[in-house]
Amino acid sequence: MRIRKIEITEWRNFRNIVIELPDDASLVCIVGANGTGKTHILELISACAHHIGLSSGIEIPRGNPLADPVKNFAIELFLARGVSEALDTPFDTPELYQAWDRTIRFEGQSQTVIAGGIDDINHANRFAQQVVVRLSQSREVHHLTLDADRAFPKRDLAAHEMAQAFEQHWHDSNWNKGRAFQTTRTLYEEWIKFCLARENKAANSFYQETRRTAEDGVAGPAFTDVFGSYRTSLREVMPHLLFAGADQEQKAILFDTSGMVLRFDQLSGGEREIAFLIGQIDRFGLRNGVFLLDEPELHLNPDLVRAWVRYLGNTVAMGQVWLATHSLEAVEAAGLNTTVLLERDPETKLVDRVGSLADRPVLSALSRAVGTPAFSITGLRFVFIEGEEAIGERERYRRITGLGADTRFIECGSCVEVQRRLTAIQAIATEAAQPIRIAGVIDRDWRTPTTIATLTAQEGMLALPVHEVENLFLHKATLNGLAEQLGRTDFDYDAALRQACDHRAGGWIVQSALSDESCSDISDLPGNARAFIYGMAWPQIEPDIEAVINEVGCKAEFDEARTKKLTARLTTSANIYGRKRDTDELWKVCEGKEVMKAMARALGFSDHNAFERAVTAYWDVDEARLPTEVRNLRKAISGT
Repeated sequence: MRIRKIEITEWRNFRNIVIELPDDASLVCIVGANGTGKTHILELISACAHHIGLSSGIEIPRGNPLADPVKNFAIELFLARGVSEALDTPFDTPELYQAWDRTIRFEGQSQTVIAGGIDDINHANRFAQQVVVRLSQSREVHHLTLDADRAFPKRDLAAHEMAQAFEQHWHDSNWNKGRAFQTTRTLYEEWIKFCLARENKAANSFYQETRRTAEDGVAGPAFTDVFGSYRTSLREVMPHLLFAGADQEQKAILFDTSGMVLRFDQLSGGEREIAFLIGQIDRFGLRNGVFLLDEPELHLNPDLVRAWVRYLGNTVAMGQVWLATHSLEAVEAAGLNTTVLLERDPETKLVDRVGSLADRPVLSALSRAVGTPAFSITGLRFVFIEGEEAIGERERYRRITGLGADTRFIECGSCVEVQRRLTAIQAIATEAAQPIRIAGVIDRDWRTPTTIATLTAQEGMLALPVHEVENLFLHKATLNGLAEQLGRTDFDYDAALRQACDHRAGGWIVQSALSDESCSDISDLPGNARAFIYGMAWPQIEPDIEAVINEVGCKAEFDEARTKKLTARLTTSANIYGRKRDTDELWKVCEGKEVMKAMARALGFSDHNAFERAVTAYWDVDEARLPTEVRNLRKAISGT
């Protein structure tokens, strides 16, 4: 059961477009800039699905498309053998059934259905009506739609709701089919009740059977998990997440993530999204139908997104999945041939051009390069930064800069990768004649002024004024003001900062010493030597710097020349640290990530995330509180 063609002459913001899909298109992505009408396409399909008998009703928050005064559109659906038993048994006359090519065409303005392959229009209409009747009478779920309203708040069920849930016949096929078209909010509430009722019924049945076998003195029943298929599907997409059951006391669905049992509402956004979506496919048993999914919030790493999309394509085996999405990984998994790009005329604001990304190879290359579909780059700014997504670097930059959703921070790992990505995208954008706002920001680290000047000579490349972005949260006036606001009269900024830095002095010294390109011959410091100096605080080093450095040299077991070079570099770095720790520059040059955590604890914060939020909230009260370094960074990025 797959849609082959959608034609829109005039409807809402669409004019004279045709979407044609390959016969084997099991997964279709609709992409386009905000406002192009991706959701409208899904709503059109839902309305047509109801009219041709695939669903028992229609529930669209923005209204039924068939109620619009102008609805000049048509949709062609292919119904393969095996999709529905009702269609595989011959009906009408043998000649007409034989002539039918298994397609149905629905026309919006006249609201008529026509069977393909039958020449006589009257016979084609009559035959199509019989197809609609048979699909309507089928007990299988052939259509499931999930709108974009998927907030998933914690749901507290009242006692009477629990009683109703236990009384409901959840597996009655007619009733089940009649629920598949409901809004996502309704389906979410029903899913909680469904899981609780199903678990309760299965547990009672198992307990009763166990009691009977115990009375008969025979072996008890083997355990069969009624959620077995759901557990398996969930692990296929997210190996770290295990469905743990439905708890009757908490009235909640439980999951085990790395040994910790959490309620559904306690999962991350991406985990909730996937767990719920797989739950709906499992509940309704959708295998031979059309599954519509609007704006999935796929906040997962690329591999998990690809696994999820592959699961969709494989599960709805004889059907079709439609995604309205901005996920580049979803687009890649679907394939360029089945990714429909909606394009709007800049003057009329009407969507009058569609096509597959396969027809736009340069645009596809630009999409892969920036990590987001290029069709949505209008008005966006992309900033490549050092670091990894797992450590929250992009969120930290977002807080520091105060820039809105039109600025996307993308972690690239190293400085070299930031350079490479920036250069590549600038070249691709030029080739595609696609204007794009783009910049790169690198850490200052231990780089010399000369090195920084060379790196920032590249167009769009910026360098932080501090060691790394976390250092910007260590500004003295900011933390003193925050301490006063919190009533922390015992907070001594200079002492706390120096203590935090001194604790990691050994690591700072060795990294500073080996960071220069001229030290490549001594950068492979053996583990025992590195561990020795890394674990030392400044009070352990300062009394006899020479002895400590010589011990590192001995543990390194380099030849004489390399040992001499190593000890000289370490001595210089140790002396530099000794001078820096007594200056107002210490907050800028220390190891920001670890020192920030220590300063957060010194101010009484339980974790660094709360500390970061408090700092940015303090700045937001009065712009005059912004450190000069932060103000200049914001200005520099905003100017790209």
